[in-house]
Amino acid sequence: MSDSDYGRARGATCPLHPDDLAQRTCTRCGNFMCDTCSERGTQSHCPPCRAREGLGRDFPLDRDNWSFSRLFDVCLDAFKREWVMLSVGALLVFAASFGGNLLSQMFSFIGAATDSVVAMVMTTVVGIALTWVIQGAVTLGFLRMAMDVLQGQRADLARVFSQFSKLGTYLLTMLLTFALVLPLVLVGLGIMVAIFVAGAGISLAELNSLSEFDGAMRGVSPGLIGLMVLVSAVLYLGPGMWLMLPLVLVQPALADQENPTALETMRLAYAHAKGFRLSIFGVLALGGFILLLGVILCCLPALPAMGFFQLLLAGLYLAISRGGRQERFG
Repeated sequence: MSDSDYGRARGATCPLHPDDLAQRTCTRCGNFMCDTCSERGTQSHCPPCRAREGLGRDFPLDRDNWSFSRLFDVCLDAFKREWVMLSVGALLVFAASFGGNLLSQMFSFIGAATDSVVAMVMTTVVGIALTWVIQGAVTLGFLRMAMDVLQGQRADLARVFSQFSKLGTYLLTMLLTFALVLPLVLVGLGIMVAIFVAGAGISLAELNSLSEFDGAMRGVSPGLIGLMVLVSAVLYLGPGMWLMLPLVLVQPALADQENPTALETMRLAYAHAKGFRLSIFGVLALGGFILLLGVILCCLPALPAMGFFQLLLAGLYLAISRGGRQERFG
């Protein structure tokens, strides 16, 4: 029986809010907590325990008062306090990502060995799905730990492995994301294939094998390649960017919810992103620059940079998912 069921099954009430039913128990002292005390499930300790240990202060930003500079300052303060454990967590995410990508590359290699474009695409899709499984749960756990840190708690590496129960919902959400983006991808690929076939003067039947495709690519003029790149940029930096930017919030939304569903998570991601797409892009650009700088400085700095990037993403989600929440979703 879960902590949530424990409180509800007995009709227990919260000692600090007697009018509210208990939804879970404090992991430190065992006292009942309502949703208010646990801050919608984001705190595992009750308010008195958090006060005793100096944990769990409220996240200071919301949709109405956030800015790039304030978000950066809040995340930097939290990072300075817990940078070692955040770096270790980033290492775990990197290891999961490396393992998933290695597996995906193996499947792509198998597909390429068949000398068939269809087989290569199918094995690539299978490899990507397996990468989702390996990387997904660890990434969700790291985001959960990052949210805890931003809300004043200590970084607990056990939280990195706390989200495996959401793996089914995560996979379903990723499939919905894929289904949402697929029409745009197919349209873009269709346009580029049409340009390629017309410009190269070949038929689709001649592209059945990888060797024939490679040979055709070598004969393509730079102007034709430039046209294909231009079409891709117009398509994906226009409607594609508008459609896909809210999907950045899907993983933080899953990590933030106690019992998420795929459809509700997608709805929340787009609702939170409304009016904030440019801000999301800006935070991604800032985090990407920091991550790139860590990679350029070589090896070890990349882990703290990755940890800070995830902290920025978690902080962005916490900020734009709070403030006016009742008016928008109530």
